[in-house]
Amino acid sequence: MRGLRGSLLKAACSRLSSNSLLIGTCVALLLATGSTATTQITNQSKPPVPGTLIDVGGYRVHLYCIGEGSPTVMIVGAAFSFDWGLVQPEVAKWTRVCTFDPSGNAWSDPFQTPTLIPPSQNSNQTPIEKTTPTCTDRVDEIHRLLTKMPIHGPYVLVGFSVGALWERIYAARYPDNIAGMIIVDHAFLPDLGKSAPPHVSPSQGSSHRYSPPVLLSEAPIVMGFEDDSNFSRLPARDQELHMWALSQHPVRPGPEMAADCFALISEVTGERRYPLGDMPLWVINTSNESQDYRALQRKLLALSRTSKQIIAWHSSHMVPIDEPDLITRAIREAVERERRILEKP
Repeated sequence: MRGLRGSLLKAACSRLSSNSLLIGTCVALLLATGSTATTQITNQSKPPVPGTLIDVGGYRVHLYCIGEGSPTVMIVGAAFSFDWGLVQPEVAKWTRVCTFDPSGNAWSDPFQTPTLIPPSQNSNQTPIEKTTPTCTDRVDEIHRLLTKMPIHGPYVLVGFSVGALWERIYAARYPDNIAGMIIVDHAFLPDLGKSAPPHVSPSQGSSHRYSPPVLLSEAPIVMGFEDDSNFSRLPARDQELHMWALSQHPVRPGPEMAADCFALISEVTGERRYPLGDMPLWVINTSNESQDYRALQRKLLALSRTSKQIIAWHSSHMVPIDEPDLITRAIREAVERERRILEKP
């Protein structure tokens, strides 16, 4: 009965588009109904590690690579590694592709750092070791992972949601050995001083609700993969792993992380035109017609002189399960472009 109630509630919530208060109420109820489903697997033993645990400086993160070939596709977040179950196996048919779980998620160790936060000059407090990662910590973690993983570049980077922020900062700091970038529905922080226009549903023919990208409104509402109607398209094992990972209280990116990342991007790129130069860039966005969202897409396309826009007309924010073929197509274009360059005498 509880499962049926949860399904009906999800269906009702999926029809909401612009009322933040009602969406917030639905999310709270969804969490209440969802907690019952996850408790059945909370006490199970940890599933076997499918990939490799890589030491990134005193702790380990889970890296999962399949396929053969170059360039290597590196998916840098922000979903769980197994949430890419509709993309990674397809890409593996023609090149190597890797996903990973940031520290504090799935099989990866909890986040830790040997660096202590120094006390202020006017404080007698002793330094406190950080236990919650900042945006810089996430980017540094990706850099150490790429440095220590047994697979060399060049790399095609793929970043989804807040992971696209990590991807952009990484590319700004370490542009060498990057063959291309795919941004998948970049997270954004709108101008909260303006009233947001009504959200527009996808074009006719879409079989599920429309949901805006993460952090769209004052309330940090995030509908997870498990709340999307296409979650069932993932292989059954990936669905089970997703629910198991959620039951482990993962360290997921939130609005504070996004704000931190946006501030960091401003520092590393400033107001320079085309901060990525001629780096090949694919920007995948949904049909969200919010002014702030559309303005962000224009800014993203202006990051590189060589950029291409792909619109996921039938997707919620969860493009990796709603329209995974669009991501696969962009990755293939990036890989084939790099291979043509490498084949030139």
